[in-house]
Amino acid sequence: MGIYYLKGSSLSWPRGQKPISNYVIYGIEGLLSIDPKTWSLRISGLVARELNLSLEDLMSRSIEIHDRDFHCVTGWSIKGNMWLGVRIRDLAEEAGLSSRAKWLLASSLGGYSTVIPLDEALREDSIIAIGLNSKPLTRENGYPARIIIPRLYGWKSAKWLKELVFLEEYVDGYWEALAYHERGLVEAEERFKIRNPRIAEKGELPENSTLIKPE
Repeated sequence: MGIYYLKGSSLSWPRGQKPISNYVIYGIEGLLSIDPKTWSLRISGLVARELNLSLEDLMSRSIEIHDRDFHCVTGWSIKGNMWLGVRIRDLAEEAGLSSRAKWLLASSLGGYSTVIPLDEALREDSIIAIGLNSKPLTRENGYPARIIIPRLYGWKSAKWLKELVFLEEYVDGYWEALAYHERGLVEAEERFKIRNPRIAEKGELPENSTLIKPE
């Protein structure tokens, strides 16, 4: 296992974002408790061979540390996160990704899903994260593994990861079905497909969701 460090992004601070010190934790499926000994990540869809990876399998691959900011669509941001993980691009190559693939659907063990444009998923700093700031991920931040797509708003970075499915055709994930943007690029402020005042202004969450205030 090699560990490599990638320095922070040179992008200027995005419009509409306010830096805060601690994560606000959202979980539409509640907060999941995952046994790392039985957890696995499946990679499927438009690939030559499906992969089923344990946490130990992930940790045995080339690990990188990415210094990246995190931006939530609700307007808060955390600067200078040190994400530890494996490039999605490397796993896609290992699985034999088809040239027909255009989208990546990421799903969690609690039923959450989100869709990511393939070009964003395969960037060098888009990873399966297993650690943050020199520690394993916390339960609130998606332990044992989550996606991190730094250029996109945080709802694209699915927690408690279960499966990555490479697709040719677009499908809605959870928030995309509620009018959130197909891509969600922070720099372009791509928050919504159409204006939805209830979501955009009130930021309401489903009744079964969990919100934990920062400590």
